[in-house]
Amino acid sequence: MTFPDHVVASSLCYVFWDAKVLLIKRKHAPHEGLWSPPGGKIEIGETLEECAVREIKEETGLHISNPVLRGIETAIDIAFPVHWLLFIFRADNPSGDLIQSTEGELRWIGLHEIASYNRPYADTRYWEHLLGDDSALWRGKFVYNTPERLIEESIL
Repeated sequence: MTFPDHVVASSLCYVFWDAKVLLIKRKHAPHEGLWSPPGGKIEIGETLEECAVREIKEETGLHISNPVLRGIETAIDIAFPVHWLLFIFRADNPSGDLIQSTEGELRWIGLHEIASYNRPYADTRYWEHLLGDDSALWRGKFVYNTPERLIEESIL
């Protein structure tokens, strides 16, 4: 198995409001056509939290404050190849007006409806942790041979 020679660090942020979560139906790979949280690559000089706040503003028009780090995911795809280090945040009660994103369709999804939306596999593995009160960080590693073919999984 050959792995990429560099790591791409990104922040993802689940924004919650009124028993709903904001997800985006991705227009681009990886996970094109699946529903996942807004987010993106950490820029030079940015903290993880600053990245989450900036990406939410850029992709949704909303403002969040005090995003809480809930998990860290290592995702490797040997077919691309790419090695992601994803910092997963939660933010509640955003302010501002939702704008449509060039990254895909944004939608507020009721928490009771989430199971009917196609989401990346790893997202479904840490979902319950996002909803809980446990202050411990969720950690997991997923190795794919394309985003659809999981070949290794470990929850740490």
